[in-house]
Amino acid sequence: MKKIKTLGIATMIILVLAIGILAVLAALGFFETVPNENENSGSGEISGESEFSGSIDINPEDEPSKEVTSLLEWQTSETSGDITAAIKTDLGDIVIKLADCSAAEKFIALDNSGVFDSAAFSTLAKDMFIQASVLGESFAAEETDLGCFYGAVGFVIHDSEATPSFFIITAEELSGVSSAYLIQHEFSKERASLYKEFGGIPEYEGKVLIFAQVVSGMETAKTIMNSENSGYSGGYSAAEPVKINDIEISYPTE
Repeated sequence: MKKIKTLGIATMIILVLAIGILAVLAALGFFETVPNENENSGSGEISGESEFSGSIDINPEDEPSKEVTSLLEWQTSETSGDITAAIKTDLGDIVIKLADCSAAEKFIALDNSGVFDSAAFSTLAKDMFIQASVLGESFAAEETDLGCFYGAVGFVIHDSEATPSFFIITAEELSGVSSAYLIQHEFSKERASLYKEFGGIPEYEGKVLIFAQVVSGMETAKTIMNSENSGYSGGYSAAEPVKINDIEISYPTE
């Protein structure tokens, strides 16, 4: 019995010493996590290699409506019978299909009025978007429920109103920030899965007005995106803005 008691005391002494050593090592910083250089560092760039891997449990009442589901299916699959617009530049054409919404009608009206005649892609954020700066009056923004997926086209919103300036999302994969955003903001399983499959920038939802989706010419959009620009500190301004020579609207034949 005395031998067992002695061993117990010795074990306790060793345990106390071990805890003390671990505490000293922790204080010296031996267990600090080294930050990932690819994670968002507050520079304003959306980057990172992390992918969406979390599960999102939602209640049945949180499921998207049939109308929203139909819109998302339209946006992420090949469709026919759509009004299209060919955005023509010296680097190639970008063809988009227009959704059945007032924002798309506004896009056509702006084109018909010549607002886009002097437009150019002048903001080029790598792996995020390209933006055409357009002068003109702002207008009421009507939410469309379309997602900010790769290839989505939308108007910029300023002071709760949409502006004629429009952009194309060029983020092919979700960044670590975007992946975390999906979970933190409790996106529906369907919407989160589409972002995981198609890429995009979910953080922009509710801050922009999506009205169209690129159907061909994303290589042109990425060529424009990779043109020289001023970087984050300079607002991603293009060294040589890529002018939009024409926007050709085409209607489906009956």
